Amino acid sequence: MEAFEASLTALTSNKTSFDGLAAKSSSDTVATVTANSGAVAGSYALSVTNLATASRVATASLSSGSSTTFASGGKLTIDVGNNATYSVNVSAGASLSSIRDSINSQLSSSAGISANIVTDSNGSRLVLSSETTGENTDIFMSGTGDLSVLNVNVTSTTDDDGVVTVAHNLQKQSGTGAGYITLAGDAKFTLDGLEMTSSTNTTSALSGLSITLTGKGDSTISMSTNTDGIKTSVESFVTAYNTLMTVTNALTKVTVSTDGSSTDAGALVGDATMRTMMNSIRSALVDPSTTSGNLSILAQLGVSTQRDGTLKVDETALTAGLEANYDSVKSFFTGDDGLISRLGNVTSVYTATGGLLETKEDALQGTLDSLDTQQDSLDRRIETLQTSLYSKYNTMDALVAQLNATSSSILETLNALNNSDD
Repeated sequence: MEAFEASLTALTSNKTSFDGLAAKSSSDTVATVTANSGAVAGSYALSVTNLATASRVATASLSSGSSTTFASGGKLTIDVGNNATYSVNVSAGASLSSIRDSINSQLSSSAGISANIVTDSNGSRLVLSSETTGENTDIFMSGTGDLSVLNVNVTSTTDDDGVVTVAHNLQKQSGTGAGYITLAGDAKFTLDGLEMTSSTNTTSALSGLSITLTGKGDSTISMSTNTDGIKTSVESFVTAYNTLMTVTNALTKVTVSTDGSSTDAGALVGDATMRTMMNSIRSALVDPSTTSGNLSILAQLGVSTQRDGTLKVDETALTAGLEANYDSVKSFFTGDDGLISRLGNVTSVYTATGGLLETKEDALQGTLDSLDTQQDSLDRRIETLQTSLYSKYNTMDALVAQLNATSSSILETLNALNNSDD
């Protein structure tokens, strides 16, 4: 039963097991694709010219290396384009390494910004990387006080009134200077010649499809009837069900020898729990579905029940049934009131913790334990009786020996008296 439930769970956990349509990309190095609700059959030409990129920037090199300290401390302001601004407080005397750690602890999970230190012959510099892709999401960093040496793509000007104006200016990193290593950018691609952009490498440009761009190049995105995939899933279901039937048939079968002289009964012959369980499973199997359109019973997919209760698949009828009902197969098997759900409702009553099978097993184990206790008690009674009988026998044997001795003594005395009269 547990193996049967595991097989059903495997079929339902794989969201594409019974999908009527299958999405495919002719080149996974260009794009991968998955089908969602609302997908329709069709074929589309995809050409990717650019992937969406995330910003990566570097500060200017610090000749004193990663041990550089910043006496005044202060605040680092990190902008992600004009979309978000984050602040990192730096304590007085902090080193470049501790600033890196502060950025990672404060921004890595919340903002998707991470920092590392790169060291070469010119010294050490901070390198910041963003997980956010798309145009206008470049990283800009500015610091107060002596942290200003960590400025990246930011210029500050002070007017006559002392007002400080901060401006963003993208500059490519070169030599020991600060600047961007990678610019943030949109993905650029065409679908059937229609030019499109996306701020991420995952797009839902096609209704019902989720396309993940993986590289530059051309690919064909297609949606077609998932006949082979559904066949495999139906056959997996039939195999799981037949395994359950084969095992239970063996446990409840009475076999008569060819000459009729002997019989061999399975361990659960006549067991009411087993009989009720199998009747419930068969009932769930044949109950018509009311929530899957024109597809209501397994026979419409070429699946029939044999005399021993197992299922048989007619390949020709299965192919024809799938072509006629491909859009209803998923709801028939995995819908809220689908076949697998109905079977699960039956089996869970028996296999759940505290369920009928566990209760039955506990009861049988209790009987076995009681029999063991009774056997131990009987063994003790036998041992006690045996000891008592040995004791009585030994006492009787000693008494008989004593009587024999007395008898011999009396006879000797009588014989002696008789001899004296002579």
